[in-house]
Amino acid sequence: MIDPEIVGFIKEQKVATVACVENNLPYCFNCYYSFIEQDGLLVYKSSFNTRHESILQNHKDVAGTIIPEQIDVAIIKGIQFEGKLLDDNLELAVKVSASYYLRFPFALTVPGKLYVIEISSLKFTDNTRGFGFKQHWRRK
Repeated sequence: MIDPEIVGFIKEQKVATVACVENNLPYCFNCYYSFIEQDGLLVYKSSFNTRHESILQNHKDVAGTIIPEQIDVAIIKGIQFEGKLLDDNLELAVKVSASYYLRFPFALTVPGKLYVIEISSLKFTDNTRGFGFKQHWRRK
């Protein structure tokens, strides 16, 4: 189970940066996300025919960050995560669509597809608890 403090931080934020790799070349993108804490799932929506959609069809491993919109270097907080893009299935689609569209109802009007990242590990940095304070979580 992910520490409630980490879950709270993830749920307070709205945008993640996600990185993927193809042919040893990195690529990253930003996305609005919802978080399903009991399953450690990050849900985002992407337009059709994007570069990252093409990359992730064949290379499902990702890494990313979640940070506040406004950063104060002295009291920085942030998440670094690793995970894998899950394959589509109807049961998962029903579960994640409610999570995403309740958080971002405007996204219903935007063409695109929902994707799900199963987080395998994360590191939470919270300098408000002392410079360099870190908490780690790894999926069992």
